[in-house]
Amino acid sequence: MHNCIFIRIVLDFYLNQVIGNYGFMLLKLGILKNLDIISLIVKSSLAVNLVISSIFLMVANDNDLKFGIIPNKLSLSLIVYGLIFNLFLGLLLRDIMVMIFSISLTALLGIVAFALWYIGFWGGGDFKIFIGLSLSLSFLDFSSIRLGHFNDVFKGAFADLNLPMSNQFIFYPKVFSILFNAILIAFASLLLVLMHHILKSRQLKYYSVLSILDFESFFSQLTTESIHIDDLSEGMVLDNYYFSNREVFDMADKVSENTGLKLRDEGDSFYFSSLNRIGLTEWDVVLIKDLYDRGLIENPNFKIKKAVPFMPFLTLGYFSFLLFGDFISIISSVIRSLF
Repeated sequence: MHNCIFIRIVLDFYLNQVIGNYGFMLLKLGILKNLDIISLIVKSSLAVNLVISSIFLMVANDNDLKFGIIPNKLSLSLIVYGLIFNLFLGLLLRDIMVMIFSISLTALLGIVAFALWYIGFWGGGDFKIFIGLSLSLSFLDFSSIRLGHFNDVFKGAFADLNLPMSNQFIFYPKVFSILFNAILIAFASLLLVLMHHILKSRQLKYYSVLSILDFESFFSQLTTESIHIDDLSEGMVLDNYYFSNREVFDMADKVSENTGLKLRDEGDSFYFSSLNRIGLTEWDVVLIKDLYDRGLIENPNFKIKKAVPFMPFLTLGYFSFLLFGDFISIISSVIRSLF
């Protein structure tokens, strides 16, 4: 059933492309004069593009939940699709700025997205899907720039989509609205899980005095798991591992430039952890196991950070953006109306 829907949507998109190119050719030959047809083609293309982007997100979401990974083929397919869509839209609007704007905007957003990956906010699959999403949805920001000959045609087609965000003041790229919506949904979900945990364990005192430390402790339990040193392997992201031996700290510090470990000296104790989301290298695993075999560190259990799937929240952020608009803009409007 899902495959039939997908094939039908792809066929609709293909027909739109054919009709669009054919209509553009007739227009150039002077045979077709009615810009309403071009406007209809543009509007149809934009609508179908939103549907196809939704399908990519749902497939990525399904893979992330089932297998904990988003295939590179899927991410790259979305990126290629975004480029093809912008090329098609640029030809239809007879303006090269469509492609230039899309690539330039995505390049800037890519820097931010890469930084978020580097600090461990999300995984590499989420990062690459976000890049593809930025390409395919960059048309949402086109109305803020001056287009060419069919400027009014595009703006009219875009307005006809009746998206809630069209009436909102959003000073940042619209794909950021999707990300912000996703973060707010994730935060709200986390709070609900926390409250359920508190009520289920009957620790109502935590509910009445919900401190930051309590929240951090719960979040740590939710996002880490304990494994034995024998199961330690390359690529795992190590949480803080505490020890009291100064000799271990000095040894690790001497080779720290060649490891993926971050060292900290807290005076009476020390700890090391993974430097970033890349996780432990093969050499790091060998070093840690060697320290344990020599009796320099004693605890055989290590806390490993679990990857919390972000793709479901990004998907919800996308659909909530299409249905309701930018949550930050809505919250800001509510606050302004109250005060």
